[in-house]
This record gives sequence, structure tokens and C-alpha cells, in this order.
Amino acid sequence: MSKSFIQAPKPAPISPEAIARFERGGTGQDTQTHIPSNVVRIEPTKEAAEPTRRLSLDLPESLHRRFKTACARHDKKMLREVMEFIQRRTTELENE
Repeated sequence: MSKSFIQAPKPAPISPEAIARFERGGTGQDTQTHIPSNVVRIEPTKEAAEPTRRLSLDLPESLHRRFKTACARHDKKMLREVMEFIQRRTTELENE
């Protein structure tokens, strides 16, 4: 039994003017108005106005699983919880 796949249509070419408009901060050609359900949106904060830096850390798998489970149980975002902890602890350290 063989399977065949239908080739997806090629997208229409984008004009150089549309590309330049997008690069200058204008709108692009995407007219999609809904956000897929698997996209996580973090509400803007005052920190969002400044440049960001990435922080990576390695956790034991069991601790990561516990943290993720606890956050999910209380309908909390892991990123938000980590940021709030860092802000709280930074203030504590600055006041010592």
C-alpha cells in the first residue's frame, strides 16, 4: 500500500515594498487574528520595556517535574513564578 502526499501550494511572492514596510515596523502580510492554543502569552510588565538577558539553569529532572506540576496545579506560569522569586530575593539581598 503506497501513500501519496499532495504538494502544498507555493505562497505568493512578497513584493520588495512589503518587505521594506515590514522592516520599518509596519504590518506584515499575516492576517491571522487568532492565537493558537499552544502559544504561551506572558502579560507585559514594566520590565518588558527594557532589553532582556537569557538565564539558563540546569535542574534535576525530579525538581523540574515537581515545580512544573505545582505550577500547573495552581494555574501558574513557571516563568512568572521564577521571575517573582528573583525579584523578591534580589530585594532581600539589596536590603541586607
